[in-house]
Amino acid sequence: MKNSLQNSFFKLCFTLALCASFSFSYAQVDTAQASLLLKGDLQNHLISKLGGRLGEIKVSERFTAGNSTIQIASRQIPSRLGTVDQITIKITEAGKTQFFSLTQGSDGKLSELRSGQLVAISGGNPLNCVSQLFGAASSCGACKTKILNCISQNNTFLARVRCLGRNFDGTCISCGVSLVSIVNCLKG
Repeated sequence: MKNSLQNSFFKLCFTLALCASFSFSYAQVDTAQASLLLKGDLQNHLISKLGGRLGEIKVSERFTAGNSTIQIASRQIPSRLGTVDQITIKITEAGKTQFFSLTQGSDGKLSELRSGQLVAISGGNPLNCVSQLFGAASSCGACKTKILNCISQNNTFLARVRCLGRNFDGTCISCGVSLVSIVNCLKG
């Protein structure tokens, strides 16, 4: 009995140690990958035109579902306008890649670079947009519910996109709704 308890105890300790090491490695931010993703016209504009300084990278995540991949990177940039979150999203679906490069201020408003100017995005209702995207098809109800929950349970664009990445799965792929379309809904 004593040996049995010792073996069980050692197995439990090993399992806990293994789980802790996986959790720790997942929590690490890949700053090199995020830096590459964030480089571009928006970052240059924030630094050169608005006197920004590169802040700490807060998010670097990659999610894969089927032949779709979404990469998300975010960093804070203090500038003359105040501190903004610079967010870049790279979506690859069916061999096509699309980028979204945005800023989000402390007021929650999104902006993007258009013709050399930072322009506020006038937001629509993401709940309505996603509902229209999926329509009334009952076969897509599970995916639609997951995405609507991402919107209603998170109050920032970045949190919603991260939730989308975690929840976009086979039920969503079979619906034929693209990640790009959903991010456009979240964007406004």
